[in-house]
Formats: sequence, structure tokens, C-alpha cells
Amino acid sequence: MRFYSGKGDDGTSTLCGSAARFPKTDPRFEALGAIDELNSYLGICRALVNNSKIDTALKTAQEDLFIIQAELGAVGQSTIAPLSEKQLRAIEQIIDALGVEVGEIKEFTLAGGTVLAAHLDFARTLARRAERRLVILKDILSPMVISYLNRLSSLLFILARYVNKKENIKEDHPSY
Repeated sequence: MRFYSGKGDDGTSTLCGSAARFPKTDPRFEALGAIDELNSYLGICRALVNNSKIDTALKTAQEDLFIIQAELGAVGQSTIAPLSEKQLRAIEQIIDALGVEVGEIKEFTLAGGTVLAAHLDFARTLARRAERRLVILKDILSPMVISYLNRLSSLLFILARYVNKKENIKEDHPSY
């Protein structure tokens, strides 16, 4: 079996359900790539996790990102239901529960601490980039997508703080 077609060698690609070819610089491919990059990086984070609560939260986010990719890449032909308010509320519940454990944060935090927290901080930046790429396309996406990505970056931020707190790591703050 071949794992390449060679059809994209001219700098074009297709979207699922369309025979048309589009430049790989099309905003949809930029958005799909940003989501793919984030999803892959969440896999790195999961490989470092030894806490089932964190692993479940990250795996759920990965599943949700695939739903977003299906919606974005299927030219209106996805058979997968778009993200719902239920998924948005679920991620908010996780953020709220972890926030209670972490406590109030009154100043900016320098990324880092444990290796896992540093990776989660980086994943948060990838989520923000993905959000920026998708905002350009918000008119063709279901309403929950942008809100979900916004919450996902918050989840990754609070997860990093949670990991450091559980490991008794004192976080650094900018000195300006």
C-alpha cells in the first residue's frame, strides 16, 4: 500500500467531499494544520502524564479536536455532529474544578516548572494559534468551535498550574 499520492506536489490539496484542488496556503489548511499540530502535541503531553484525571481531560480534548477537523475539512459533508454546548460545558466544568484546587492566580506566570507543566504551557500557545487560525473561518464553522478553543487554552493553562501545585513547584512570575 502506498502512503502518498504525489498529487500535492504542486502545492495543492483537496478537502473531503470535494474534487476541487485548493492551494495548501488556503486558510482552511492553515487551520487544519494548527489543529493537527495541537492535537499531536497533546499526545506528547499525554505521554508524560501519570494522572488519570489529566490524561482523560487531554484525551477528551484530542477527540474534540478531531470533531473540529472533520467539520472544517469536510466541505459541509461531515457525518460527524459538530461540537455541542455539552462539550463546551464539560471543559468548563473541568477548568472550574481544577481552578478550585489551584486557587486564585493574581499575577502572570512564567511557563515551566515540571516538564509536563512546561509542555502544557506550550500546548496552550498552540491552542491560541489554532484559535487565531479558526477565527478567520468562523463564518463557516459551528458556533461552539471558537468558544471551545478559547476554553481549551484555559484548560491547558490551569492544567499546567495544577501539575506544578501537585508537585509542590513554586512557579516563577515576571519581574518586569
